[in-house]
Amino acid sequence: MYKKVEFSFGDYSIAKSYDKILVPSLFQPWANLLIENNQPWMGNLVLDLACGTGVVTKEIANNVGPNGRIIALDINAAMLDIAKSKCKQWENQITFIEGSCESLEIADNSLDVVVCQQGFQFFPNKQVATLEIYRVLKPGGRVIISTWCPVSECEIFGTICEALETLNENEISQMMRVPFDFMTQRELQEPFSSAGFSNIEVSKQEMDMHLVGEFDNVLKFAYATPIAPKLKELSVEKREKFDKIFAAKMQLRSQDERNCGKMVSNVLKANK
Repeated sequence: MYKKVEFSFGDYSIAKSYDKILVPSLFQPWANLLIENNQPWMGNLVLDLACGTGVVTKEIANNVGPNGRIIALDINAAMLDIAKSKCKQWENQITFIEGSCESLEIADNSLDVVVCQQGFQFFPNKQVATLEIYRVLKPGGRVIISTWCPVSECEIFGTICEALETLNENEISQMMRVPFDFMTQRELQEPFSSAGFSNIEVSKQEMDMHLVGEFDNVLKFAYATPIAPKLKELSVEKREKFDKIFAAKMQLRSQDERNCGKMVSNVLKANK
């Protein structure tokens, strides 16, 4: 059993790295799948909760049409600044809010859809956040939440953890596990059941992850994750060992350096 340790997206450098590397290879394909699997969007008022750098916000804006509106909320100012810059063409349709998931400055019964891609697992008080989601949705409104499955099912991240643990760097490995290993399907469903949502469904979705853009190998990807500052604090000797172990383990999975294996997510859908 792993102890949960603090996980942070940190300052602007981490937010920029997240947007430049993790978004195109990892979060963009999942945003596309979310939009495709949850039509219709046209004319909806949608909250993108924990919007990050705006990857889902932008795709929603492409689908709600001229009468649709979006509220994009995140607690991280650096992430929000990037999201605003990426969504300028829809600035009349998007309201950005820097704020907490536990106290939404949004009117009761006002939203058609609430979406949260890979943010819910970080919320400090999930029950309070879920009650806020329930409050702001219209009767019959939809909520769509996705959270990663454990690193044992998300191959590149599992391999990062394995390489770190081989070197007895368990604290860094545990930090990497935070977005993945601490939310079962039951734990995801429970606050929505308690809040009074109906038609609750939790299913698994998976897809292969492929590196895109200039980051053409898995080693560069590892150093673009939020644990990168911790990796860079290791001694030169230990970093070289990590690089060698990690690259070798990934090569055993695939001969294609752009193929990072499976990523698997739990997806909850429900209605108010």
